[in-house]
Amino acid sequence: MTLQTNYQRLQDNLAYLKLKQCMLHLDETIELANTQSLSHIEWLLKLSDYEVDIKRQNVINHMVKISNFPHLKTLADFEFSFQPQINEMQIKDLASLGFMEQAENIVFLGSSGVGKTHLATSLGIESSRNRRSTYFIKCHDLIQNLKSAKDEGRLETRLKH
Repeated sequence: MTLQTNYQRLQDNLAYLKLKQCMLHLDETIELANTQSLSHIEWLLKLSDYEVDIKRQNVINHMVKISNFPHLKTLADFEFSFQPQINEMQIKDLASLGFMEQAENIVFLGSSGVGKTHLATSLGIESSRNRRSTYFIKCHDLIQNLKSAKDEGRLETRLKH
């Protein structure tokens, strides 16, 4: 079997296995292996990292999408100088998600326009990035949802989800 035939078989195998990132990065990874004298394991690891990275990112993107966030904003986007009464260090500590490990809840209270939704969304997105299931719902909508579930006799089931 010739080198070209082996290369084509490899491309066909990657396509059959639906390893799109491996297919896209095959040539550059081969070149890198040759120029840096990578071992077979190092070369395959580098190639598979492309696939793993995109799959991880796709999982995160999917989790963010189904979380029902009203917008995609992070803590980096929040202007703490605009709201000096908000404790920046406390919020950044919450972003470590330790409250989730302790099974604690967070409630943001305040008047309209102070950044409650932005901060809640930011923490939710950070949670999704850490592959934690998250769902965003405003208090009013939650109450309406629970009232409907109670009226339909399925409140206990709804509270479990």
